[in-house]
Amino acid sequence: MFAHSPPITILRLRWFAAALLYLLCILLGYNFIRAYWHLTYAQNWAIWSNALLICQLGILWWALKHNHRRNEARLLPTFGYGNAITLTRGLAVCLLAGFLFAPQPPGLLAWAPSFCYTLACILDYFDGYVARITHHSTVMGEILDMEYDGLGLLIAIGLAIQYGQLPFWYIILGLGRQLFIFGIWVRKRLGRPVYDLPPSDNRRVIAGFQMGFISTILWPVFTPPLTTLACILFSIPLAGSFGRDWLVVSGLFDAESLRYQTLRRRVKRTLEGWLPLVCRVAAFGLMIQLMTKSYTAYAARTAYVAEAPLLLNGLLATLLLLSPIAVALMLLGVLTRLQAVILTGLVCLDILANGFQLSSNGVLLASLLWLMQMGGGKWALWQPEERILRRRAGEAAHPTT
Repeated sequence: MFAHSPPITILRLRWFAAALLYLLCILLGYNFIRAYWHLTYAQNWAIWSNALLICQLGILWWALKHNHRRNEARLLPTFGYGNAITLTRGLAVCLLAGFLFAPQPPGLLAWAPSFCYTLACILDYFDGYVARITHHSTVMGEILDMEYDGLGLLIAIGLAIQYGQLPFWYIILGLGRQLFIFGIWVRKRLGRPVYDLPPSDNRRVIAGFQMGFISTILWPVFTPPLTTLACILFSIPLAGSFGRDWLVVSGLFDAESLRYQTLRRRVKRTLEGWLPLVCRVAAFGLMIQLMTKSYTAYAARTAYVAEAPLLLNGLLATLLLLSPIAVALMLLGVLTRLQAVILTGLVCLDILANGFQLSSNGVLLASLLWLMQMGGGKWALWQPEERILRRRAGEAAHPTT
């Protein structure tokens, strides 16, 4: 029927099909939420979900003319599987946006924001990979990927601030990409030079852990001061990455200069080499102390697990069993980031059950979060996860900067 239609016409028809599917999903979501939440808040959910739907459909309509492979002019008449996954991510972000400007939902519905954002983050890993292996990587896909990433992160951070799980200043990091682009636009309008960024796989690692952190911080069981300490630890690499990139694009740093390269090596050696080694040793000692606490403390942790939802119950029980092995492997620098994730779960359980103590579980949590983001550092024996984290699936590794 559409065999002889121009590709842009076919793409616009596909846009209408996607819009109808989005609307159907939001309608089903509204009927579900209305059954478990106050009608006023369910209506609020529908309003904000549809508001973001309009925004995303506008971006998609504008991007249709870019549905071609890079360095090619021919439009592709289909979205492809990769872009279909990206559009599903966009739907998850629309569902997430519905919880804005309303109190935290009751019961199991309180886990819905975290679920929506976690789903969007998981799909973010697969959409580009699927596009590459199906030879359907397009400029439109790159545009949608960046825009949906920015919108999803901003909305998730806004919700965490709204629920009191993050301080208000964290919104600046949520707006980081938008502020960065605006700064480049201002420089161009003023006729000032804008320099290219050098390739970096650190940006991908930092962004990935940032999304994981925000997904977790939306769990309704977490509150300050645990979340305050965590947000400080996760804000440092992100703010440093944005700051370094701005200094480069504005010309204050010359990425090719000997001075910059020397400074970069020194900073990386300290933050990604020696400091993780210190954190491994400190975390080992504090974890041993934590695991040998009195029976009363252990019973309190067990009681907390018993009151948690069934899925969380099983997860936390598994963490308790894995912790002795994880502690030994962390000290040796074997799969350090994975061990840090496992042990962080146990430490969070201890904080939730027995309170936050800066000199013990606070320092331990800070050490583990730094290892999670930076890796094992000096004299780590085996870190195969670095190859996975520092490249996009389906592509060769890029140089680190």
